[in-house]
Amino acid sequence: MRILPLIAVFLISSGPLDSQSFQWDQAAAIARPEEQLVNSVIARLLLSREVAWSKYSNHAKVRDLAREAAVLTALKREGAGIGLSPEEVLLLFKPQIVASCRLQEELMSGWASGLPHPANPPKDLKKDLRPLLDKVDATLLLQWKAVGARSFDLADFQAARRAIQEAGFSRDVANAAARPFAPHSSPAP
Repeated sequence: MRILPLIAVFLISSGPLDSQSFQWDQAAAIARPEEQLVNSVIARLLLSREVAWSKYSNHAKVRDLAREAAVLTALKREGAGIGLSPEEVLLLFKPQIVASCRLQEELMSGWASGLPHPANPPKDLKKDLRPLLDKVDATLLLQWKAVGARSFDLADFQAARRAIQEAGFSRDVANAAARPFAPHSSPAP
């Protein structure tokens, strides 16, 4: 499984601000699939920044419960195709949706209160951003399958949370996004 081309395309299309805090280490990704998974979680959050800017510019709400349900249904179907149970898919993706929404709320609240807006024009949510999110989500499914029924411990959760925070995300967003790496979130063997 090779995610390097996907990440490269994403970073090039996202502009310099989003790529400053994201680094890809292919050798480490192969040797430590958990780190590859964390990098993809970070890539999804970077896309969420773009989603927030698009929604803010178009006066759209952060939460779209029907869209979230449709995404989870599609991911469960795709996960079943590679041997993941619906529960395993939800263990990974519910926290990612929560983290994405928290990030969008943080950003939109900041922009509404006068923080500087992004310099780049907003991307089209349906045409530009959702296809990228779908690719990252498909990659996350494959990586989650590769990690398998590994039992995570508190150190795994803390390492994931730290990496997400070091990529420029708040502790609250990092806590949500790293939840699949917590001991209680591991799929049963």
